[in-house]
Amino acid sequence: MKKTKLLLQIFIIIVLVSVISIGVGIYLNNIGEPKYIFSKSIDIIKNKVDNYNKISNDLDLNDKYSIKGNIEFDLDSDYYKKATKQEEKKTYNLIKNLNNMNTSFLIQKNKSKDIGYIELNEVIGKEEIINAKYFINNSTKYYYINGILDNYINDGSCNYFENVNSNTTEKDNIDYLHNFIIKSIKNNLKEEYFTSTDDAVTLRIDDKNLKEILSGILVDLNNDKESKRILDNIDKSILKTKIKDEDTYIEKDEYYKISIYTSKILHKPLKYQVDHITKDNTNTYIYEGNESKGKFYYLVNNKEKYNASLEFSKDEIKGKIKDSSNKSIGEFKLDKNNYNTVINYTFNDDNEKLDLIYSSKYTKVKKNTSFNNKKNLSFKYVVNKETKLRGEIDINLEVTNKFSTIVDVTNSKLKSNMTKEEKEKIENLRENIKNRLER
Repeated sequence: MKKTKLLLQIFIIIVLVSVISIGVGIYLNNIGEPKYIFSKSIDIIKNKVDNYNKISNDLDLNDKYSIKGNIEFDLDSDYYKKATKQEEKKTYNLIKNLNNMNTSFLIQKNKSKDIGYIELNEVIGKEEIINAKYFINNSTKYYYINGILDNYINDGSCNYFENVNSNTTEKDNIDYLHNFIIKSIKNNLKEEYFTSTDDAVTLRIDDKNLKEILSGILVDLNNDKESKRILDNIDKSILKTKIKDEDTYIEKDEYYKISIYTSKILHKPLKYQVDHITKDNTNTYIYEGNESKGKFYYLVNNKEKYNASLEFSKDEIKGKIKDSSNKSIGEFKLDKNNYNTVINYTFNDDNEKLDLIYSSKYTKVKKNTSFNNKKNLSFKYVVNKETKLRGEIDINLEVTNKFSTIVDVTNSKLKSNMTKEEKEKIENLRENIKNRLER
């Protein structure tokens, strides 16, 4: 009896060991597949980026808000100031005109009433560059451009507000599409795109592969009811896009190799490498390390140009940049909390120097009710000891959950009734604005 019991126990142990071994074997086999390794790496990178993109819940005004804003430029250039070439003279004129331009805008939305409104005003001195308005009322969209149209144009049906309901916000839709497209990218990576060695898997992206991936994503979006609903309600033409064989996205002699080097057994990512190969050059970007610490390398034709030691924490990224001789040539730092983001970047190598500071600060925050946001970019770019461009760009926003826009579209006319002259002016609008800013 005891012998029988002992044999039974041995048998059970053997079965369990066999099952576990088979299970572990299947698991290790799966995690060693190139597609699996790339999918997990995409998830790691996505989660890291999402962490630094997060904003405080206090700033969520849901789907009723009014954003009043303005943009100010303060730019200068020693290089373009003395320009003699015509194109460089245009660049300096653009710099002067941006400094003298007053740009303001208003964005409003009220989901419960299915009303949306955007207005953009740009003025240089007393000269109006553009005064344009866009209005959504229920399921109809309208637009107006001062100086070109005498009233609002009825631009037909618009299903924008069908994207949001009592259970779904605009943010929910953006998050859904973002996550679905990431999933679709992973699903459309065919095994034939990959090559592998004992310690690395490599994905090749050329024009043919890229077009196949993009076509696959469009198919997935069309087949997914929620994605189709969201995109069709924005613009039905989006999902009718065709990736044509005759179109070129990557040149004939150009392609990318994306390699992930992993540990031998569990295939944990240890190093990421991107090679951009063209007819004349190979630019290589390498990150070696983990999610909290590592080193970045930039090489041209297999010769190291720069490297950077990087450290990542919950709300901070720090990096020190060195050249191939290990000389310090710059720093990078990102600081982020609920209400503030600051980025500092300095680079000084040979005859090229760049100093850049970006900040985004939220003030006067009343939870889910209102806040102010000021974004500032200040920079100085020097080449051969001459300042090519320096200055500041300020964006000031006043955001509140109040909505007050009243638009009269009773005298609007159908788009089909526009005059030939009106259509031509709208078609030439962008080019005319560009020409005005360059003179």
